[in-house]
Amino acid sequence: MTPYDPGRAALDILRFGPNMVHVEIIHGIGRPNDWLPGVVEDLGWSPNLLTNTGRDLVFDALVRAGINNGANVATGTSATSLSDTGEAWTVDLYKGWTVIAEEGVNTPVYGNIGSNSATVLTIDAWKNADDSAGTTPGATANYALYPTVRPHFMGLTENAAAAAATDTLLTGEITTGGCARALTTPAHTAGTSTGTQIKSFSVTATFPAIHKIGLFTASNTTAAGIMVYETVLNADANVISGDTLQVTWTLTVSG
Repeated sequence: MTPYDPGRAALDILRFGPNMVHVEIIHGIGRPNDWLPGVVEDLGWSPNLLTNTGRDLVFDALVRAGINNGANVATGTSATSLSDTGEAWTVDLYKGWTVIAEEGVNTPVYGNIGSNSATVLTIDAWKNADDSAGTTPGATANYALYPTVRPHFMGLTENAAAAAATDTLLTGEITTGGCARALTTPAHTAGTSTGTQIKSFSVTATFPAIHKIGLFTASNTTAAGIMVYETVLNADANVISGDTLQVTWTLTVSG
């Protein structure tokens, strides 16, 4: 860290990295003779990439305040949207952000914003604070928008292209066979600079070459959200029904 000098500006840099991804396959019943049930195939560690849109979202979360335009009262809601016809938002300005809504009757809920038009926020779903399914808020719910960095949904693809900082999605992201985008389980020890996000996919179909993994801010490919991190696996995962694909994503934050 550069010491403070009153004669010049000192810049403190918050770094997100290095980050690594570890993948292993726990083989299930039905495997060919080359693998016995319960045998673990270790695919090793893979380096991780922070995307450009992920960097933008990190910056927003660090320095931008929440949005309070006027009364912040919705004019309509659905299971995957909140509308406010009195607004004139810049398209997709709040992509990746979080909207929190409540109307004084149900428990406050949140949604991960996948996109927005001038007057409509499209979300993945309404959720309670513990990520369980929430109740759609009333059509005139009070709401607030907050910049957040919560890439805690993991997606897989067999697309063989290289990872790039300009990527905004996983081309050909898997949506079936037990390998669809899913919520991870986080773990972090207080005071340390690293944490993990873990997901065990219970495979119900055949995927011979899972090549890349991404961490997203939204829970499904319809809302999409922002892909904050992307990695190419050290070795492609060849899985069939009955296998378990376990991914441990280590994230490091340092100053």
